[in-house]
Amino acid sequence: MRRRFGIGGRRALQGALLSAGLLLSGCATVAPPPVRQAGHASCRQLFRDVDRVVADAGVRDHGPYAVAGFPYLRIDRFYASFRDQVGGDGRFSDWVRQLANLDKKARRFELRNLPVAFAARLGAGVGARLDRCRQQLLHTELARPEQRARLRRRARVPDGYATWQRVVGLYPLTALFVSAGVRRWHAEVRRTFAIPLARLPVAGTLVRWAPAITGGRLDRAGVHAILQRHVDALGIPRPGAAALDQLFTTFAPVWEVDVANADDRIGTPVWRDGRLSVDTKRPVVFRKLSYTRFHGHVLLQLNYIVWFPARDSHDIYGGRFDGIDWRVTLGPDGEPWLYDAIHNCGCYHEFFPTRHLRLKGGRYGPYSEPPLVPQPAPPGQPLVLRIAHQTHEIQRIYHAGHPSPALPMAWRDYGALRSLPDGRGYRSMFGAHGIVPGSERPERFLLWPMGVRSPGAMRQWGRHDTAFVGRRHFDDPYLIQSLFAPAGP
Repeated sequence: MRRRFGIGGRRALQGALLSAGLLLSGCATVAPPPVRQAGHASCRQLFRDVDRVVADAGVRDHGPYAVAGFPYLRIDRFYASFRDQVGGDGRFSDWVRQLANLDKKARRFELRNLPVAFAARLGAGVGARLDRCRQQLLHTELARPEQRARLRRRARVPDGYATWQRVVGLYPLTALFVSAGVRRWHAEVRRTFAIPLARLPVAGTLVRWAPAITGGRLDRAGVHAILQRHVDALGIPRPGAAALDQLFTTFAPVWEVDVANADDRIGTPVWRDGRLSVDTKRPVVFRKLSYTRFHGHVLLQLNYIVWFPARDSHDIYGGRFDGIDWRVTLGPDGEPWLYDAIHNCGCYHEFFPTRHLRLKGGRYGPYSEPPLVPQPAPPGQPLVLRIAHQTHEIQRIYHAGHPSPALPMAWRDYGALRSLPDGRGYRSMFGAHGIVPGSERPERFLLWPMGVRSPGAMRQWGRHDTAFVGRRHFDDPYLIQSLFAPAGP
């Protein structure tokens, strides 16, 4: 983080003391650096004031979660999984740094999304003041062993399911009917994937979209080198910006959509005249980096996310907005180990394992959903995703040795959706609980007893519950390990 120098080097000294305090955090003899209590209290008050104004304005970012008692940190499921594995060495320092970065990024979006009248209540330069106070609170609080232990205890992410809905909705009974419906859908998907590619029905015209590929695709050795080049103390691969561009380019899929009307065209979400819509004149693929933990390894994941204006179906699943998250999980050897996909509601989760993984055995009863594996992933890049008209369900994935021309797509970072221009300022695409306003589906009146908030509605990354029966989260860092095992020699 940036620091301003010029007050006798005092802040530089405090920064050095913080590093030493975090790196030696197991030593009870390390004393916190001297800071006036008034400064500590005023910093905590600043965070309270900002949180109050953000809440009053209704612009809270629903990505990472707040950590109770630590207003300068936020956490997601991946980083929460390390809380019992970070002690008094560099692992704790790296872990806290990431939690601070999550808060800094979320607050940047919140402050930019504040209407002018609310921003005026905080005064100018509030973002810089928050950054300085975050540093100060890290210095003063996390140099104390008891505070570090308290942080690890509170570094949790709540379950995404609303238990009260399951209680009121008589889940033990209603889940039996939903489970039967899930199995019927699985059978329908398998029948579709059994149809030869050339015989899949086409309601309109097959249209392809793909981002521009510059500089060529990396081979396995090139991917492996990037993954091994920069690994932090937690074992997390952290490629630089240029290397990430290469990775996203290498594994970018081709989107082949059966286009029968405007709602089948890929676009980009925009705010216009106070209304959210998808502009199909500007096709965009949003990219997001994520991670999973698999038998002692941290595996890097590439998320490719697209949006459609609507699911134009006349049933309880239809409504405004639709989209797909296609995720590529890279093994430490530089090859894809797994592909999986959800719609941006968290629905229709499908897995496409490569030769590196096998589905674990096990029995799934009426109160747990088996993972859906419609086909194994074919080797080679790029992969073509064949997508149906109207439902936008994936019907096949295949490798195109010589892909036909595709309409160009722009790249954008997924974070852009957390603060979109709205003509007067900025506004997030996502509302309360991370749900996209206006994307609610009639199915919510039928499926609410499963505990999912507004079933079928589009939602923010990190808020995707992917099973109606049982509990499963798309961002669970142990999801893949729970379902798949190494294929072996």
